[in-house]
Amino acid sequence: MLMKNKLFLWLIAVVCILASCSKDDGIDPVSDSSDALLKGKPVHGPVIVLPPSGGDDTDALLDAVNTAAPGTTIQLTEGEYHTRYFEIHGFDGCIKGAGRNKTFITPYGLIEVMPQYNDWNLMPCWWRILGGNVTISDLAFRTGDGTLMADVDYYYNNTLICLISVNNFSLNYQYDDPQPMTFNFVNVDVLGGFLGPDEVGYIGLPHNVLMALWFGMDIWVPTEPVPLSMGTCKVSNCFFDDVGQSFEALGCGDQATLILDRNRVSNAAWGAFYTGNYGSKIWITNNTFSGSMIYDLLISDWEWGILGAVPLPAKRSEYYVTGNTFNVSNMISSLILKDERGVAVPEFYFPTLALVKSNTFNLCEGSTGISCLNSLDAQVRNNRLTGSAVYGVFVDGTMVYDIWTGSELGIGESKNTLILGNNFSGLTTSESDIYLSPLSSNCTVVGNGKDDVIDLGTNNKIVGMKMVPGGNHAGPTIRDNFWMMPRPGHHPHH
Repeated sequence: MLMKNKLFLWLIAVVCILASCSKDDGIDPVSDSSDALLKGKPVHGPVIVLPPSGGDDTDALLDAVNTAAPGTTIQLTEGEYHTRYFEIHGFDGCIKGAGRNKTFITPYGLIEVMPQYNDWNLMPCWWRILGGNVTISDLAFRTGDGTLMADVDYYYNNTLICLISVNNFSLNYQYDDPQPMTFNFVNVDVLGGFLGPDEVGYIGLPHNVLMALWFGMDIWVPTEPVPLSMGTCKVSNCFFDDVGQSFEALGCGDQATLILDRNRVSNAAWGAFYTGNYGSKIWITNNTFSGSMIYDLLISDWEWGILGAVPLPAKRSEYYVTGNTFNVSNMISSLILKDERGVAVPEFYFPTLALVKSNTFNLCEGSTGISCLNSLDAQVRNNRLTGSAVYGVFVDGTMVYDIWTGSELGIGESKNTLILGNNFSGLTTSESDIYLSPLSSNCTVVGNGKDDVIDLGTNNKIVGMKMVPGGNHAGPTIRDNFWMMPRPGHHPHH
């Protein structure tokens, strides 16, 4: 009878906690579903068939784009196409291949990056897509090995910073009156390559491309506040292999919706990165990350002053990280939620609102599954963690640095994190399943009675967890992340 009473009281406690949490979770994954957005309509309209020439296909492709009626599909056939650097402005249509294993697009010659820096004030890339309603589908971008650049980048050595750059404006396009754009990247392979033995990569990385796909601000050195990017960017059913990073978004506002769904990322340095987005809605769903060197997914909130004093939306960005699989084979923190703006510029701070739910983490010795650093109201729910790790879920405050000087700006705190319904049964940890540091407070943790937790925080609610000692282990950091490293006279992230 005593055992039954204890069980009953435990269940009552769980129900009470769940009731208090459900009052205002901040994110409703039922009402805010990305399903409607993911059901893209096929492009209808005229079709222009463009076969490969066997040589330079740049001018033929640009002519087709520039003369196309709205809704045109430029149909690429089987074979290999070669293009130089070029820009697409305001295209309304689709560039469609015969299949990702049938149509390949490769660079023609080497890309000059210094004019893009110095003459046009743009982020160096191979393809630049600005504005319009653009779909790229059913083909593969393939770089081959060796440097892609005709000149050595004074920031990135022989590494091309970006392969495909997308935004709704630039200094020379819609800058004074930016209009939202739609960009779909569907059924596409991005196959990177490696530098030669005598070529120097960025911070020692072997990849010849740093970022495969970028959505956001495309001004290298802003001289005034930069508008926030607007539009919908959907990347679905794509494969990114042997690139420094698959996807990044920076500088998106409350009229931006970003979807990363059903993609595979393999052998990247950094899987995907989102930072400095304000008021945006972002879905990261059903993707698979494997073999990342530094992290799988980082969600941050700071653009380090790059945008200038642009008015920020008075709302929080919402991130839905659900249904993903993280196959970790290096000693990394796989998924990182990290707010820095609350320390750096607290007067202009709208905390990131993040739901991390129903993901699978296959971890390895020395790794950590989920890290909540300086976060507020994060929800970590119904995830499955297996393998070996230091920690399953790590909640802490962390130091924020001035990326221009390297000086310390201060340490933040993590508050009101909800950790609920996660499955640690297949996980072996050297420290604990869950760690709540002294810089955590008002967090709620609900376990199954077998999971263990280190709680050094303030006013945290712990139910159904085994309390274990510890806390001297240094937690995961990203101080050595290249995005945080100062570069005198230029963007910290470029």
